[in-house]
Formats: sequence, structure tokens, C-alpha cells
Amino acid sequence: MKEVEFQLLGRFAVAVDGNLIPGDAWRSRRAADVLKLLALSPDLRLHRSQVMEALWPESDPQASGTNLRKALYFARRATADEQTVVSHQGVIVLWPAAQVHSDVERFEGAARQALAASDPSACRAAANLHHGELLPDDRYESWLAEPRQRLRQLYLDLLRVGELWQRLSDEDPTDERAARALMRAHLDAGERREAIRRFERLREALHDHLGVGPDRATIALYEDVLTVEGALQPTQAERAHALLAWALVHLNRNDLKEAERAAEEARSIALDSRLGRELGEAAVILAKVAMAQGRWRERFAEELAESMRMRANMEPIVYDAHLCLAEYHLTGPEGYAIAAEFARQMMKIAKEAGSGTGAALGQLMLGEAELLAGHLIEAQKNLAQAAEANDREGCLSGSALSRQRLAEVALIGGRKFDANRLLSRARSFAVRSELATHLLVRVFGTMIQAAADSKKALAVVRAAERELSGMRSCEPCSMGYLTSAAAACARAGELDRARSFVSRAEGIAGMWHGGLWSGAVWEARGVLRQAEGADDQSRAMFLEAAQEYTHAGRQSDADRCLEAAASPQSRSTPSR
Repeated sequence: MKEVEFQLLGRFAVAVDGNLIPGDAWRSRRAADVLKLLALSPDLRLHRSQVMEALWPESDPQASGTNLRKALYFARRATADEQTVVSHQGVIVLWPAAQVHSDVERFEGAARQALAASDPSACRAAANLHHGELLPDDRYESWLAEPRQRLRQLYLDLLRVGELWQRLSDEDPTDERAARALMRAHLDAGERREAIRRFERLREALHDHLGVGPDRATIALYEDVLTVEGALQPTQAERAHALLAWALVHLNRNDLKEAERAAEEARSIALDSRLGRELGEAAVILAKVAMAQGRWRERFAEELAESMRMRANMEPIVYDAHLCLAEYHLTGPEGYAIAAEFARQMMKIAKEAGSGTGAALGQLMLGEAELLAGHLIEAQKNLAQAAEANDREGCLSGSALSRQRLAEVALIGGRKFDANRLLSRARSFAVRSELATHLLVRVFGTMIQAAADSKKALAVVRAAERELSGMRSCEPCSMGYLTSAAAACARAGELDRARSFVSRAEGIAGMWHGGLWSGAVWEARGVLRQAEGADDQSRAMFLEAAQEYTHAGRQSDADRCLEAAASPQSRSTPSR
């Protein structure tokens, strides 16, 4: 009986009786994919409909059937064995007459046994059977998402029980237990500077990936590290980092007074020492405290005015820190006239302070307010001037956001070519900005709307999912992307994906009642119900969207939804 060995961790390889099948034998990518899919399946078999759905989800059954037959033919040709894949009564079986094994099978069996016994030694041995990510060359295949996540979680569990802290930290830089263990090890070895660096890596990973700070136990250990007897005094940056971490802990506990105290102290250190990143982090915490206390606009005005008067080019840092809350302020229930007046006040302060950067950002805010109010001529003028001014001042986030908003103006005017040209520039600025996790998701949301047809819109969604998968996109900044992606997926017939996008948008919009976001979610629901064939429900949801848009002062969006309600088969595009 033949012995077949699959390697799926770290790379893809197949050996038959010890002889490796050469890589150039796989002339059809889908031929190899069929074997991978079967090798990961229980009992090495799947119904043909499951294979077709996994590998060709967008094709009709006839086309998928043709593709499957071709893949099976090329799989047998690559392995020079007619028994490689056998189809019987609609079930496809992998090498039924051979002994088939895989590294995934061995790893998963050893891992579950070791974890069930809670045996650290056995967990370390099982972890050594993990030779890398599952099929890394197929990272974006949706059918691999579940097994890849399952195997990764098993590996992380083994590292924790086996106390393999360095490997765990490399695999998951946000794991605080691993970071603390490594900090203690460095401290015990007299390596205080390494312990500090370990904390910094953890703090940045938590901030970038999860938007939170270290917990109290980690901060307490860090403070012990900073106060080691006989050691050099901590730097200003290190002091600021401890305060920022402490402020985040208290902000998450809704202890606003202590969060504000620690963030104010960190902000003062950052201003005195010209620490831009730390100033930005302190400003974010203070902005969230002010929002919870109902005084965000006043806080933003004070900070921006102070930064402009310092003449140290700190304005972009302060603006960036408040960007997401400014988005809420623009799309919230207060009205665009108030937002526009606020922007004019910022421009006046900037002029008095001689701050070109402050003036550029104020003009951007004014252009956004005019756009959302439907004053397109004024919006076009202010946003174009803001783009030029932000370019001149070197403010990447302002340059990106100005063009993304200009693309929205172009789309309203039916100029998709101009919109896509602007979005290409916006994307190039966004990826270089400190706020890539905020700006890219906005750009992708508008790119979906600017796509020429539903097929190209779906292609943009897929590109966005790939690019955004490695970052934690800001939730408020994601609203336009989520609602646009939901509509694009619904129109393309990918209803499960559409439902997922709608659900995520609902969770964010639920934090605020009414306004533009609520209208966009209702509209996305309407497009989804329309794709599901529920015309009565679709009509009702478009009417709800129209009502919300009207209350938000967006009559053009309301009119579009009223038209969709009157003719459910018409196309509707959720607003940003």
C-alpha cells in the first residue's frame, strides 16, 4: 500500500513513498487546492458541492462543475496516479487505497493530548511539531480561515502551558503574560534596559492592534523596573509611557478623573520634551475623557490653539489625535452649521498665531462640513485649497483626507474617473501617515463607491480585506467602508459576507443614536433585503434610511433612498 505524506505547515509539499512530487508538476493551482482541501477534511473526503463552494464560490453550478473536473484531471496528472482523487456518488475521496498522513494531523493530535493533560513538557514537545503557518502561500483563501485560526490557537495554547514565553511573544506581541515573564527574566539578569524595551514593544503592540494599554499588573512591574535601586533615572519618554498606560487602565474602568490626571501629566512631559507620539496618545485619551464629559469641542479648540501658538508644528499631532471624534462631531446630530462655524474659529486662531498647518487643517474641517451640508461648490473650493495647503505643510493625514473628501464630491457629481484619481493619491498619503489605520479604511470605502460596476466593487472589497487584515482599523472611521462593502457584497450575491458587514456597522452605529451613520446602516440593510428578495422589508428600510438622512440634513441621500423605496430593484449606494 502506498504511503502518502502531506506537508501543510510552513509550505505545501506532497511525497509518495518518500518521493517528493516536484513543484513544477502543479501546473493547475486549483488541482493542488483540491488536494489541500481534502487533506484538511475529516476522513479525507468531501461532497463535490462542498469543494465547489469552497473553491469557486462565485461561479454558477455548471461552471463550478466544469472547473472541478479540470482540477481533478490535473491533480491526477501531477501525481501520475488515477487513484489520487476518486469520485463516488458525489463524494470526492483523497487516495482511498493509500495510507495518507500529514503534519497537521500529527501536530493537532499531539497538541490536544498534551493540553488535555495540562503537561508543560508534552506541550513543549507538541509545539515543536508546528513548523509554521498553515499554507502561507494561500493566506487569503477564505476556505482556509477556519483551520488556520484553529491551528494557530492550538499553537498559542501550547506555548502558554509550556511557558515558551519568547516564542509566544514573537507569535502574539500583545500577550501580557509572556511580556511580564520576559520582563522579570531581564530584570533578574540585571538587564533593566531590555526589560524597558520589552514593555515598550508590548505597549505599542496593544495600542496598534487592540487600541488598549497594558493592564495594572504589567504597569506595576514596569514601575518596579523604572525604580531599580542604583539604576539611571528613567527618561522623560519612559515616564510618559508609564503615565499613558495608567491613564488607559483608568479610562477603560470609566475612572475619568484619574485617567485625565495621568494623561495631563503625560501631555505636559510630552510638550516639554517635544515627544510627538506621546503627545498624540495623551491627546487621544484626553479627547475621549472630554467626549464622555460632554466638552470635547472646547477641549479640541484649546489644544489646537495652544499647539498653534507654540510654533513647534505640533498641530498635525493634535489634529490626528482628535480625528475620529471630529468625524463623530461632523456626522452627529448637532448640525453642519455648528461644525462649519467651529472650523472658521480654528482658521481665525491659526491666522492670529501665524500657523500655516493650523490654517490648513481648519480649512479641511470647513470643507468637510460644507460637503456634509450638501454645499458642493463651497466644499470643492475649500477641500482643494486644504489639499494644497496640507501638502505644503507636510501634513500627510490632512493631504489624504482632503482628497478622499474631494473624491466624494466627484462621486456626487457623477465623475468616477476623477474620484478614482483622487483616491489613488489619497491612498498613497494614507499608507505613509501615522494614521494609516484610520485613513485607509476611509479611502477603501469611497473606492468601493467609485467602482465602475458590482464586479469591480467586489474586487475592491477583497483588496481592502487583504490590506486591512493586518491592522486594527478605527471603528468610527470604518462606517463608510462597512456600509459600502455590505452593499457591494449584497449586489454580488455574497449575502453572508454582506450580513457580516452590516452587523459590524450596526455595532458601531449603535453607540450613537440618529444621524448620518444610522441612515447609512438602514440603507445597507435595505440593499441586503433587496438582494434576499424581501421587497417589502427592503422598501421599509429604505424609507427608514430616508427619514434618518432627512433628520441629518442630507436630502440628496434621502431622495436616493426614497427612489429606491419606490422601485426596489433600483441601485442604492449607502452614504458615508
